[in-house]
Amino acid sequence: MDVIFLDVDGVLATPCSRRLNRLLGRGPASLLLDPRAMRHLRWLVRRSGAAVVLSSTWRDGLYLEECRPLTDNLFRRLADNGTPVFDAAPVLDSGDKGDEIAAWLAAHSCRRFVILDDHDFFGRRPALHCRWVRVPGRAGLRRRQAMQALRVLQDPR
Repeated sequence: MDVIFLDVDGVLATPCSRRLNRLLGRGPASLLLDPRAMRHLRWLVRRSGAAVVLSSTWRDGLYLEECRPLTDNLFRRLADNGTPVFDAAPVLDSGDKGDEIAAWLAAHSCRRFVILDDHDFFGRRPALHCRWVRVPGRAGLRRRQAMQALRVLQDPR
């Protein structure tokens, strides 16, 4: 199985989506995500056949009741987009996203993977860093990053 580790803030939740939600008066249970970023994620999932694994702090709703409406909305939006969440990386006491992704990889059979994130949490882990695609947080996932992610997923290493 191929996997896309997905961050949300800066990748799908962008300044554009925040302005849109503010204009429409949307709350946590109905927030919209950046439509262009969602389109590019859908393209990537369709082209690669990869499963989406959530590596964002938005997975807190899986464990904290007060965050549940936000996470439920995220899962619903991603499913409606044709990019359903397959799984979520574990939340570890270290709070280190690189450790969390490494733990998920150690527990699952994964052929290839890519990490979509706007921050570099992977510098001390070369095996993760080389599969990280930096998404510009002010713009979100765009065509250039989606194409780069597809190349990473197609790399046999």
